[in-house]
Amino acid sequence: MAIAYPKRTETKNKNREQLVDAAERLFATKGYQHTTLSDVAEKAGLHDQTLYKHFKNKEELAIASASNAIAHLKEHFDAASDGQSTFDVWRTFITDSLAGLLPMGIGEHKREQLRAASSLMNDNFLLVVYAGYEDVLTEHLAADFQIDPKTNHLPRLVASLLWAGNEIALKRCAGLDTGEDVLDDAAAIVKESLSVVDDIENTYASYIR
Repeated sequence: MAIAYPKRTETKNKNREQLVDAAERLFATKGYQHTTLSDVAEKAGLHDQTLYKHFKNKEELAIASASNAIAHLKEHFDAASDGQSTFDVWRTFITDSLAGLLPMGIGEHKREQLRAASSLMNDNFLLVVYAGYEDVLTEHLAADFQIDPKTNHLPRLVASLLWAGNEIALKRCAGLDTGEDVLDDAAAIVKESLSVVDDIENTYASYIR
């Protein structure tokens, strides 16, 4: 049964959700460092003052939006059928996530970030997101492999490869290694991202029990 909130609380909750969603999209496509709180408020269709009623600074907003991204991954696993492996769910998650982000376009600052060796430095959003992804993926890979992650590092190792593979795919699409920037080609990004998952699965699929 849905909880009936007073109108004022309902509006407050809705505003917070809009801000978190806007921040998640902007941090992912524009880059954490180059996204301002004013950018987020504008994207959410709200005033700056409204944002500051919910978040005192960008770091606090980054943690909330990262938690939102991690929750989306958990939702994909909750909705998965019994026959789907962690690799299957991760593919669906990547495809759905890119479908929501790519229409916004990848900003020039994000391009520069992807081409840099230190692409994750000072990115509080992605650091929290990837740490959360790793935990969720480790849990489900451990179940697939029937391996206890407390005594065997393999589930977390493969989980790390999966989230890092997502970043690697974007780097390649930005021209790193290939010399060709295809970040404006949504189909190319999806293809590269799924290809990385295929490579990892081909290496570790034999461990699935």
